[in-house]
Amino acid sequence: MKKNQTHLLIFCTVLLFTSCAAPQYIHDTSSYERQKELRANRSGNVFVDIMSGVGSVFVAAMLDCEVDYVPSDQEFKKLKLVNPTNDTLYINMLTDLVWDNENYCDFMDIRIPPKLNCKVMVPMHAAYHLYFSNTPESEDDEMIQIYTTDVKRFTLTPGMTLEADTSTQEK
Repeated sequence: MKKNQTHLLIFCTVLLFTSCAAPQYIHDTSSYERQKELRANRSGNVFVDIMSGVGSVFVAAMLDCEVDYVPSDQEFKKLKLVNPTNDTLYINMLTDLVWDNENYCDFMDIRIPPKLNCKVMVPMHAAYHLYFSNTPESEDDEMIQIYTTDVKRFTLTPGMTLEADTSTQEK
């Protein structure tokens, strides 16, 4: 019984550390730091929402009245980028959304190894241009636009935009 508890504790600890770590596939320093800031902001928002909800219940119980609590809108979400290919994918995510006074909320130099995925924290209600390729050179990049409110998981397959271009030209 004690052995099972030890294994469960180790598993939960590893799970906790991997879920809190910033994405390891972001190689651009400023993008990596921005990702850590977004995660910290989201954690702060979740904590404040939980404490506000508990406080509302406590006040309602103490005053014997009904207190309505409306949680704030979630500002960030996790976007899962999936690489189904046998090659490493090189991705740049560009947007016109400003993160601070000087910088856009862009994520550059994301490298996803073969058959793996990467979770990126992105702001809600943002349009991103994803430039991706299986080579590090930018000449052969494909571009696709996504809206963060519409998508949770996105599979990036080289050639997917080329097929769409040829089908529209054939019509």
